[in-house]
Amino acid sequence: MDFSAEKKATFDEKGRVVLPVDYKNEMGGRIPNGQLAVEIDPFEKCLNVYPLEAWEKRLASFKAKLNRNNPRQSRLLDMIYRNFKIISVPESCRMNFPNNFLEKVNITKDVVFVGVGDRIRLWDATEYDAYLETGGDYGELFSEFFGSEED
Repeated sequence: MDFSAEKKATFDEKGRVVLPVDYKNEMGGRIPNGQLAVEIDPFEKCLNVYPLEAWEKRLASFKAKLNRNNPRQSRLLDMIYRNFKIISVPESCRMNFPNNFLEKVNITKDVVFVGVGDRIRLWDATEYDAYLETGGDYGELFSEFFGSEED
């Protein structure tokens, strides 16, 4: 899966939000196993939403790199496990996220889903606007990391 694009949405009065249909279609028209993994992003004020297969690869990578017998690495592993949750997603794709996750990233009502490769980022709309303001110029960043010449 290779998610892309931005989609705006709104949480309803029961604290649910509908996954945009484009992302569901990217997963073959349904959520595999009716579950998604939700992670509090370690760097930005957003949530990362993964299909289980992508999340399991990410988690396996963490576990392979960290030694739980090393106190600092064990602490990081604890933090990783505290900051993700597997959520059930009904056929309607109307999702409930853990309230403590929403609070940590300031998500209230209006949100933006942003597809980024194997994950979908979920931002509070105001936080997303602030993130875009500080992100730098697309052309400059592209040139810095990929050069100004096309290959």
